[in-house]
Amino acid sequence: MPDWYGELTALRTLDLGHNRLTALPDLSKLTRLEILYLHDNALTDLPRLPQSVTYLNVSENPLRELPAWRLPALIELRALDLELTALPAFELPALRELHLRRNALDAVPDVVRSLRELRLLDLRANRLTSVPQWIAELPRLEKLDLRWNEVVAPPSGLIERGCVVLTE
Repeated sequence: MPDWYGELTALRTLDLGHNRLTALPDLSKLTRLEILYLHDNALTDLPRLPQSVTYLNVSENPLRELPAWRLPALIELRALDLELTALPAFELPALRELHLRRNALDAVPDVVRSLRELRLLDLRANRLTSVPQWIAELPRLEKLDLRWNEVVAPPSGLIERGCVVLTE
């Protein structure tokens, strides 16, 4: 990225997807940035982000972990087709959608328990065999997608609410 990117202080959307980027500078200078596409690159590490980001797509990068972000405005996080085995203890109090399809998760990450605004949790095509009972305590959860996992018995509270997807 050019050195002058930090001067784009009114920028609200930045699409850097579908490039061959291997690194990015600190993006926290873009204080009005809301929508950020970083998918389909060659990123092995992610930069600092502005607190204003509401949508973030980091899918299809050779990432093995995500930063322990504190992003109070983030509503949707897409982290598909990575090699994640866990999630950090990030603070995402407004998060409504978490897309983790096609990763290497063998358990639902504990940090999900703190996502009280979460409505959609996409865990398709991971390595799950069970789902913790506490997931039924997420008050706003409307859809838990578990397709293409080996989950035997999801929590009955979620089945009663009609928000579990196990088959196509």
